[in-house]
Amino acid sequence: MTATPERVPEAIVRMAIEWQMRLRAHPGNVELFSQCQAWRLRDARHELAWQRMQQVSGHFRDSHLPDATRTAALLRQADVDLSRRRTLKLLGVGLAAGSATLLIGTAPPAWRSDFATRVGERRQWLVDGLHLQLNTDSAVDVHGHEVLLRSGELLMDGSAWQVRCKYGVCDAARARAVLRERDGYTELHVERGEVQVSAASGTQRVQAGNGLALFPGQLAALPSATLDPFAWARGLLIVNDMRLAEFLAEAGRYRRGWLRCDPQIADLRLSGVFRLDEPATLLGNITHLLPVRIEQHTRWWVRVVAQA
Repeated sequence: MTATPERVPEAIVRMAIEWQMRLRAHPGNVELFSQCQAWRLRDARHELAWQRMQQVSGHFRDSHLPDATRTAALLRQADVDLSRRRTLKLLGVGLAAGSATLLIGTAPPAWRSDFATRVGERRQWLVDGLHLQLNTDSAVDVHGHEVLLRSGELLMDGSAWQVRCKYGVCDAARARAVLRERDGYTELHVERGEVQVSAASGTQRVQAGNGLALFPGQLAALPSATLDPFAWARGLLIVNDMRLAEFLAEAGRYRRGWLRCDPQIADLRLSGVFRLDEPATLLGNITHLLPVRIEQHTRWWVRVVAQA
């Protein structure tokens, strides 16, 4: 039986939109950022509205959103929790006469196949001999052996494939690799074979066992990872000496709601293997590895604090 998604009051949705617009108008304002963080922490529904707004706004070029009144109405029409595909369709209709442009509008007309996952979902497909797997909250377009990574994280395995990501194009003859869109850059990890990366700043070949970060103006080697970039494809979260704050941010990708820790324990480090399909057990295991405990006020609001 499918759970009914939690509805968020329109007033909270409007406030989430206002905070997002204010922060994007003043990106370097630390005080404003702190005020927004305090608002998000005040109520689990605030954080839920914020996360849903991030999912919607991430698909607009130049980070533009329609005005709060129009967006709130469209989100209400979409029950504030529809799949990305239908939500974007609704927003696209509302923006037809506006100045904002959907990011997916940059795709060539020939792109027609659409694959996507929701938060906490992982799926795989076999397309023309290519093994394609999407991690949580991800979306791609596929045309033959050419793939457009719209958002999230993608695993490609097969021969003669090409992936267009935000900051470049990745070509492979026979390779298995993961690409992930992060804030401000794209991350590539190659497990088998070789991938050629072409970007505005140049071209580089990435061999098996190596990673590369594609920034807008440069290509940079990735440092040793504290996270196994391929483990999610096996339903696992494998970390090695990772900060607790970073671990919770990673685990939070697979669930809705607010998941954080107190600042004083953010730098505690842990290593281990966790099952993504057992979120309650995943969080509970932290208490056996670190001197912490879990505070859970609702299913949306979870905080990790130091042991009393």
